[in-house]
Amino acid sequence: MSPVPGGTRRVSVVLPTFNREATLGAAIATVLDQTLPVHELLVVDDGSTDGTAPLVEALAARDPRVRYLFQANSGATAARNRGILEATGDLIAFQDSDDLWRPTFVERLLPHVGPDTLVFGSHVLHDQDGSRRTVPPRHVVTPGTVLRRGNVASTQTMVADAALLARVRFDPGLRRFQDWDLCLTVLETAGARIVHVPDVVADVHRRADSISAGSAAVRDQAVRAVFRKHRRQFLGDPTALARVLLRGWVRPAIRPAGRNAP
Repeated sequence: MSPVPGGTRRVSVVLPTFNREATLGAAIATVLDQTLPVHELLVVDDGSTDGTAPLVEALAARDPRVRYLFQANSGATAARNRGILEATGDLIAFQDSDDLWRPTFVERLLPHVGPDTLVFGSHVLHDQDGSRRTVPPRHVVTPGTVLRRGNVASTQTMVADAALLARVRFDPGLRRFQDWDLCLTVLETAGARIVHVPDVVADVHRRADSISAGSAAVRDQAVRAVFRKHRRQFLGDPTALARVLLRGWVRPAIRPAGRNAP
C-alpha cells in the first residue's frame, strides 16, 4: 500500500445533520482540530428544528472554513449529495453529527487517496450496551472481496477523490446501507479502486435514533435493494451471494412474528 504524495490537496468535509444540537458541536470540533487542517466543512442541515442553525452559524463566524447549508428535510443521503455538489476541495470526506474523528484522520488517510480512489479507515463502534469493537479489525487487503461479503466501510471513515464522487453518488432511495451501496458502485466504476488503511480514524456511536439502529424490516428491505442493484457482483462470488441471501431473505423468513429489533 504505497502512499500518494499529499501536495496541496484540499479536503472538503460533508456533515449532514438533523436535530443533533447536543452532539453536533463535538463532531464539528474533531473535524476542525485535525493535525492536517481540512479545507472546508460543509454542515448540511436537513431541516432541523432545534438549535442547530445558531450553533453552526456561531462556529462559522469564528472559523471561515465552516459553511452552513440548509435544506428541507430530505434525509441524510440527500444531504450528503448536496454537500458533494457544493464542495470545492480536491478530496471529499464525510462526518456524522454524533460521531468523533480521531485527530489524525486526515493525516492517516490523505496520503493514500489517488485519482478515482476511495479510501476508508477502521473505526471503533460504540454500541448502546456499552460494548465496543473495531471494524474492520485487521487490514483489508482485498477490499472488493470483503465489501461484497459485508458492510465494513462506514461513511464517516471515508475520503475520496472529488472527481470520482462527481461520477458516483449516494443512493437516496436506500434507507440503510448507503455506504455499502456506494462502495459496491465504486467497484463497478471503470478505473476506480478502494483502499483500506488499517488505522482507527473514528469513533462511531450507535444510538437509539441512529439509522443503523433502525427496524429489522427496513434493514431487510435495504439488503434486498442492494442485492438487486449489484446482482452481478453477488452472483460472481458464491460466498457473498450466500451471505446476502441469508441476510435479506432467510433470516426475515424465520424471524419470530412481531420481532422487529435491529
